[in-house]
Amino acid sequence: MGAVSTAVRLGALGLGLMLAACSSPATTSTVPPCPRVGILADAARMTVFRDGPGRDITDVQSLSQIGGFSGSCYYTDKQRTVMVDLRIEVTSERGAAANGPRGADLPYFVSILNKNRDIIAQQDFTLRADYPVNSVRVGLFDEIEQRIPLKEGEYGDAYEVLIGFRLTPDQLEWNRQNRRR
Repeated sequence: MGAVSTAVRLGALGLGLMLAACSSPATTSTVPPCPRVGILADAARMTVFRDGPGRDITDVQSLSQIGGFSGSCYYTDKQRTVMVDLRIEVTSERGAAANGPRGADLPYFVSILNKNRDIIAQQDFTLRADYPVNSVRVGLFDEIEQRIPLKEGEYGDAYEVLIGFRLTPDQLEWNRQNRRR
């Protein structure tokens, strides 16, 4: 990543996890801050039910959760751009109603918000969960990079990066009604 690169390793501390600042090798200069990173609470879980009205545990085809992330940031282009590297960690379970292929596509997004919390960029990704024959649970990760152009005098902490599953309106409502589960 070069002499200007900075990095911070984060543990999965849940929904409040934020990447607040970067660190660097021991130097006397001040390192510019990284954007905050978090998981959107309402989009941290994705439950896929079989077709029909049933919504109990026997109707679940798959249940997936964004469990955490780790990341780093560094500045390029004479500090006109901040690059955010993320490793997103996901778990997925095959449910009782799953039939057919032993896999599920897990669509998720990464949004970049400005200081007014307006979405200025959003990108969609898909992870594929292939459940082994002898297991109903799989752990996955995806590594992505986000590029944030900076305005004159601006630093990475003027932005926030949010991660979440791309949910249907019904899945979003399910999450909101069942937050404590």
